[in-house]
Amino acid sequence: MSSRPFPLTDIARDASKSSDAQWFVPCAILVACQYLTAVLIGSKIGFLPSLPTAEYMGIAFVVSLVGASVIVLPKVHGFWREQEKHPLRRLAGEANWKVIASYVIGFQLVAWQMGALTWLKDMLPQVIPYWADPALASLDRTILGADAWRLIPGWLTRPFDIVYVTWAFVETAVLILVLSLRPSPVKSRAMLAYFLIVGLMGVCGQYLLSSAGPVFYDQVFGGDRFAGLTARNGVNAPFVQLGVNMLWSSYSSHTDQIGNGISAMPSMHVATTAWVALSLSALSPKLRGPAWAYWLAIFIGSFVLGWHYFLDGVVATVGAVGCWTLAHRLITRERNTIRRDKLAAVI
Repeated sequence: MSSRPFPLTDIARDASKSSDAQWFVPCAILVACQYLTAVLIGSKIGFLPSLPTAEYMGIAFVVSLVGASVIVLPKVHGFWREQEKHPLRRLAGEANWKVIASYVIGFQLVAWQMGALTWLKDMLPQVIPYWADPALASLDRTILGADAWRLIPGWLTRPFDIVYVTWAFVETAVLILVLSLRPSPVKSRAMLAYFLIVGLMGVCGQYLLSSAGPVFYDQVFGGDRFAGLTARNGVNAPFVQLGVNMLWSSYSSHTDQIGNGISAMPSMHVATTAWVALSLSALSPKLRGPAWAYWLAIFIGSFVLGWHYFLDGVVATVGAVGCWTLAHRLITRERNTIRRDKLAAVI
């Protein structure tokens, strides 16, 4: 009978004694700073909505349970094949409760961050009205010779429309995978990088370059600059049409709901997909090719469908790599500080 400790998974092991506090503490501070920023901005402009944080927490809890069941069920099946008489007792005995606690609380922290991001995105056009779209659209034309969406044949719009909606599922699956790892520098780096991407790029970047994106361009600025894109999406991209209608209705009526807020630069879809590729590449070289191929599909889909300008994805990718690098430096510096302190204590 195997005595190997359980959960949530042992995909990554590290000889050095890491702790989930390496990523959890700075991430919690970052989320607290996001809420403080939102409160300050909201108080100044008189926008204190009924936040969807509770809804995000409920979704995160359900998702964490589903993810845990996917990991646990094969283990239970193994017990059944071994004719284990007390599977639940054995399961509890082999459980790594620190990892489980980190897994559950980590998902809740993600939910809290999404609540703050939704609030801040809701306030964006009131604080800094959309201004960067004309410049971004012109830069795209200058660099590419045409609007980015025109570079891809119309018949490919439908496949990209389908692939694009898988983003949330893929990102969540990788979060489940990373959060279920035992403490390690790879896990700490991946989680810290995720919170930096969402917290810094998702707030600072979008406030610095306030933009709505091609699919909303004509509604925000008037005219028919992207009428061709709208017409093509109406025929070939039903998921885009559904999302555009929902977001514009919420934007126009100032309602507070999950997934609310319009912002294009930088693309958080592309940024978090780059995070997915970086994380999977760090966990297994075999996953590097498929992971970056998926990033490329989301990147292309972001401008083909008109959610973003071409430059939105470029900035998002560069920013994600920058956050990944920064996370590594912060984790390494902390580990070196701990080692020096331990050495000093011994001496």
